Amino acid sequence: MSQEATIRRGVRNARYAAIPNHVFEDDRLSMEARWLLSYLLSKPDNWTVVIGDIIKRGNCGRDKARKMIAELVEVGYAEREQQREEGKFGSSVLVIFDEPRSLAAAESGRETAGVAILPQTDLPATASPSPVSPSPVKSAHSNNSDSANTDYQNLREGVREASKDGQEPEDPRKIDAAFWALVKNWPQFDGMPKEPARRAWHALTADERREAAERFPRWLQLLKAQKKSHTPAPSTYFGEKLWMDVPAQAEAAKPANAMAAPFGKLWSAARISELLMAPTGVIAPPTQFQLSLISQGKTTLDAVRAEQRMRCGWPSVNTMHERARERQGWLCPLALEEAAQGFLQVHRDSEQLAVWRREHQRRGWPFLEGRLPDWIYFPPVEGEGDPDLLVAEAVERFRDQISDYLANRSKGDDHAA
Repeated sequence: MSQEATIRRGVRNARYAAIPNHVFEDDRLSMEARWLLSYLLSKPDNWTVVIGDIIKRGNCGRDKARKMIAELVEVGYAEREQQREEGKFGSSVLVIFDEPRSLAAAESGRETAGVAILPQTDLPATASPSPVSPSPVKSAHSNNSDSANTDYQNLREGVREASKDGQEPEDPRKIDAAFWALVKNWPQFDGMPKEPARRAWHALTADERREAAERFPRWLQLLKAQKKSHTPAPSTYFGEKLWMDVPAQAEAAKPANAMAAPFGKLWSAARISELLMAPTGVIAPPTQFQLSLISQGKTTLDAVRAEQRMRCGWPSVNTMHERARERQGWLCPLALEEAAQGFLQVHRDSEQLAVWRREHQRRGWPFLEGRLPDWIYFPPVEGEGDPDLLVAEAVERFRDQISDYLANRSKGDDHAA
């Protein structure tokens, strides 16, 4: 058998991290959760992680990112820690460990046996394990609170802390009563563990508990509208603050669309977002004249179909162009307003506009026609290099920015069909 190495490593430099092997070998974690743990362990101790960073780096959706975080908490590689600021409760952070800690040990202040309980693929080291508990290697912002936290322990031990606003703290019995009143009709709650949900409820502030209860019915309606296959457990709803996905009553009353001037930021963002959707227009079959050109070898069937797709595939974009030629605006979704703020001006006579035209041709999209204003807005182009490649990357970055919006649009189109 050949003894040639099958793993070949490049020259080492300062840009690599030392991560314990058991992180990759712990088969209690999915491959995605192992990736997230190794990603977090590769960062400096003061690294701040937000859900959007995990979504971007992991090329995944919000639900997948939350599921990976929940796996780390469940197995013991992460736990939520309540911070204190000037004697009061501050923000919560998710502490990441390079060795797993059990929930029971975390609650009692004891550590687990570390990685000794994990299957090893190599011979164990001869040195005795250190009796010192593993120290947290970094903290990251998270809404996950499946593990123990300070203010809940204080409530259990009867410690009366001052509330954030300096007022008399709430009665723990009333907090419990509000909890049971909210979860008594929770779907499938009878078969779920009760204590993690109760603990997560106590970890919330009074305002958060009030908001969680007020938005709960509309959150269930949102799940139903999104055709979710299951209802998350109360511990997940409270710990990850899922009610924040539901707009408040005042926010819900806000208009979803606004009239935007042609060629401006919001108008341009709405236009490209439509082009990023699959074409919905009716593509007519080739005419007799086109068939004759094909038979004479002057064109091809693919070219004819591509032309028809460009002209008829996105009827809403064609209407936007027609109205823009008359200097009329378009009703654009306000959900794109934040992403649109980053759009930059491109002059109509610039080489960059020619690059954007080529990108439209490459994707089979209709481009702007008629007399254009001096300045038109497009997604920002970053870096240096091949202009065509940079513009293509700008489109993909914009797609990532509005991925939730596009996903919701797709679900709505599927439902309508």
